[in-house]
Amino acid sequence: MARKKRKPRVGKRMKSRVATRKAVKRGGKPVRKQQPRSLGSKVKGAYRTVVDTIKGTDQLRNKMELPSTSETE
Repeated sequence: MARKKRKPRVGKRMKSRVATRKAVKRGGKPVRKQQPRSLGSKVKGAYRTVVDTIKGTDQLRNKMELPSTSETE
């Protein structure tokens, strides 16, 4: 007897090769596989995230406070 095909996991849809080939023929970009990120790129991304978060927090704080007030009392 033939075995049943496994159901794909929820959230993961498999693309058929025919659909990607048709997209390429119509002028669409071919689907590229992502290269695994190196340790340096992961650290760089984490650093940029932290810096951007700090800058965004600082901008929000300056927007909410009046220029004449100070944090020390």
